[in-house]
Amino acid sequence: MKDIDDSIQDGLEETKDDRDSIHEENPEWDGSESELVADDDAESYEIPETGIKISYVMTREEMVRCLYHSNIYKTKGSRAVFASVLFGAAAVIFAVAYFTTNQYQPANLFFSIFSLVMIVLIWLVPFLHIRSMAKVMANGKTIEAEVYPDHIDIGQGAGAWEIDLDGNCELMEFDNIFMIALPDGRNFAIPERVIEPEIYNEFKAILIAGTKPQDE
Repeated sequence: MKDIDDSIQDGLEETKDDRDSIHEENPEWDGSESELVADDDAESYEIPETGIKISYVMTREEMVRCLYHSNIYKTKGSRAVFASVLFGAAAVIFAVAYFTTNQYQPANLFFSIFSLVMIVLIWLVPFLHIRSMAKVMANGKTIEAEVYPDHIDIGQGAGAWEIDLDGNCELMEFDNIFMIALPDGRNFAIPERVIEPEIYNEFKAILIAGTKPQDE
């Protein structure tokens, strides 16, 4: 009997260690609502699948990150750096040409200033536009979704729509956010903070299995 009791005690300690490991590795859950639900739309001949129901509100900063990764601006990141270097070199060349010649051609000065202005615009315009859009889109509306192994149901009633997890959508993961890019250009974001630690690994596995990585 003592051996049996020791075996049971060891099993309980291993289970506790597994739970502690999940809490340490996964993002901190913010207490948002999430629960397991059955697929009401399954056909009568199908075995009903268990889904994960989540409910959350996107913050403005989360929306900013999503818009930045949605490729609404092609010139960003390494492209923005490359363009800035080119305009910076042009600004230096025209400035040197203006000051080292005795003619002081106004065109050289103009193109030097123009190149500097372009550098500012490359970085400033996307930044301001994205933050302006994020302010409008992060309107405090609650997003409700049910994630199943083969699809995601979003919203209810007339405004409801669905994402098929059939491998045609792209999955991006950044700044503790999952974002699914649909073939039609739409995006759907799920902050990792709304996923309970106990189901985080299962949730992530569903998304990875039903999508493909973002194209480089």
